Amino acid sequence: MRTYISHNKGGKWELLRAPTVTSKGSPIDCHTEDDCSLHLEIYSHMGKLAPVYSTENAVGIVIGTGNLGRKLTSNDEPKNLYISRDGGLTWRSVRPGSYIYEIGDHGSIIVIAKKNEPVTEIEFSWDEGLTWTSLTVSEVPIYVSNIIIEPENVSQ
Repeated sequence: MRTYISHNKGGKWELLRAPTVTSKGSPIDCHTEDDCSLHLEIYSHMGKLAPVYSTENAVGIVIGTGNLGRKLTSNDEPKNLYISRDGGLTWRSVRPGSYIYEIGDHGSIIVIAKKNEPVTEIEFSWDEGLTWTSLTVSEVPIYVSNIIIEPENVSQ
């Protein structure tokens, strides 16, 4: 299975270009010309991995879990969190691992939490995923199963 994107209502489809650097700043050598691209989870068995997500209230922001390579790997293979700020044209590697996420306040806040493992912190970004801040939400590790926003709310 491979992930393709169209920017003209299906007239032309192309593979997702991989980010150029990892979340830690190391270079990534993955190019569509070499049959390497970004592949994102659309559906995973038993909801193990969060699907690609965007909202009409945050134009251009797309966030998803996936991997780099020739094709989408199995759910048991390592995955990373990726974000696009331009409707999927370019992608940034955010964090290694599997996360659950939500976009709020027209994209001015994005919240992420590790999925399928206990945590004491969540992370949030005020700048569309460029920088992240940790927030302790529990003294004891908890499983975060969902992040919910009030979609009609206009305040932070």
